Amino acid sequence: MATGFLFPGQGSQEPGMGKQLYDELSEARDILDRAAEVMDFDIKDMMFEGPAETMSDTQYAQPLIYTCSAMYLAKAQSLGLKADYTAGHSLGEYSALYAAGVFSFEDGLKLVRKRGQAMSRQNGRGTMAAVMGLTEEELLPVLEDANDVVIANLNTPKQLVVSGSVDGIAKIESALDGREGIIVKRLSVSAAFHSPQMADAAKTMTPLLEDTVFNEPVCRVVSNVTGNAAENAAEIKKNLIAQITGQVRWYDSILYMTSAGVDAFYEIGNGKVLRGMNRRIDGAAKCESL
Repeated sequence: MATGFLFPGQGSQEPGMGKQLYDELSEARDILDRAAEVMDFDIKDMMFEGPAETMSDTQYAQPLIYTCSAMYLAKAQSLGLKADYTAGHSLGEYSALYAAGVFSFEDGLKLVRKRGQAMSRQNGRGTMAAVMGLTEEELLPVLEDANDVVIANLNTPKQLVVSGSVDGIAKIESALDGREGIIVKRLSVSAAFHSPQMADAAKTMTPLLEDTVFNEPVCRVVSNVTGNAAENAAEIKKNLIAQITGQVRWYDSILYMTSAGVDAFYEIGNGKVLRGMNRRIDGAAKCESL
């Protein structure tokens, strides 16, 4: 028997998140107070009051979500829960690494702030869309006529996300329009995340990640880009750099952990998005939200 902690990524932010934890749990209060000392904006006020539009800006969303997830991790630990495996969806991988002791809360927060800023500089250069009803193998031929579009997220076997130029995404929408059982939904993002268009952001983050001290993890950490547990701190760092332009192989990660003996997942963070994904992955262990 083993336990897995799952950490949500961008999109889980909303005004008021973490407020009840802050009021009721001293360990969570300490996390947000420490974040306020590090950040160059009023993270506490934005987390509790918003506005939602500002919170959705990548440069703010990423440190907000990372900090809120750390607060929920404090709650999990106060309940006596302990992870044998951790994984995070895109940005959430930083939370998973913090939970595994790979870096300090403050070092992780500084990295996600820089990551959010670097990715936000690509605003306007692309977009993303969710494709529901097709497997990866079924979707790949559709991408052949839009060679600047890639599969960015494999959330469940039939819930994928494509990323690329605005024109390229429009071609995918047109190609799939009217096909029975298939839904294509444009996402509210301002750039083509997890695609080659993030190359400049990867260049910015590479030296920052390389210069940050990574400790050996105290539990197994599953990487987005491989869907498997990384063997050591050096491999974790390499995967984290690749993640900026690479895929989020989420359902592979969930099935890997389940096959490794995880029989209970906990979503550690605001919202219930990951719990919902788990329900659509056949064979996945049950996921609960704190």
